[in-house]
Amino acid sequence: MTEKFPIALEKTSQAILYVGHGSRVNEGNGQFIMFIDHVKKNYEKELIQEVAYIELVSPTILEGIEACIKQGATKIAVVPVLLLSASHAIVDIPRELERAKDTYPGVTFSYGRPFGIENDVIDVAVSRLTDAGLPVLGENQEREDCTVLVVGRGSSDGNQPSDVAKIARLIYEKVACNNVETCFLAATTPTVEQGLAKVEKLEAPRVYVLPYLLFTGVLMKELGEMLRDREGWTDTRYTLCDFLGSDDGLSGVLARRTEETLNDRGRVYA
Repeated sequence: MTEKFPIALEKTSQAILYVGHGSRVNEGNGQFIMFIDHVKKNYEKELIQEVAYIELVSPTILEGIEACIKQGATKIAVVPVLLLSASHAIVDIPRELERAKDTYPGVTFSYGRPFGIENDVIDVAVSRLTDAGLPVLGENQEREDCTVLVVGRGSSDGNQPSDVAKIARLIYEKVACNNVETCFLAATTPTVEQGLAKVEKLEAPRVYVLPYLLFTGVLMKELGEMLRDREGWTDTRYTLCDFLGSDDGLSGVLARRTEETLNDRGRVYA
């Protein structure tokens, strides 16, 4: 039987709004909904639970908030379903919450944290690599002559590149490769093209490309096309790993972030 989490206020007054990035690829939005459904089942059906998106698709954050309020919500826990802190988490969502507070002064909003650098997120990343054929690093095991290329979404905010570098190091400590590099799909450097050029210049015979993304989307498809375009033009063999949210392995992290937000352990807009 699924455990039901307790909440502090009346079920009819408390709501949870899960905020995803949004994608032009419907498959990615469908994966987001399926992912959220794993956590929604932890709560009683009477608890108001809605989803919203930062950009590209509807409902918007303000539309999601309005949907919660129409169902009687006076307190809304806003949970960013994002891997790392960057402009969306630090600027975009809080800006929408300030607007909502002006529109609905009688409603209290609590705002949670992105997933961040957590052991179970790293474990899921490692599992994507092992699924692709890279062994876990065991005791007295020699490292293989191969490279992991961690591909972040990218942000002009300086926190994300720093976080991806930390993640790369944690991955290196868990898998049997002799090198880990990082690159980004947008907004910062090194770009994916620069990352690929670097591993080829290093004459890496095998490269496991790890998309540090929650779901599929335009960026994931572009990454696949880049690798296909290089086939036959380089001696480096590329293996594209799956994105992190391809199963329910991260549901536990989302459940923790949701509980934190429900219990006002995030930023509160009263």
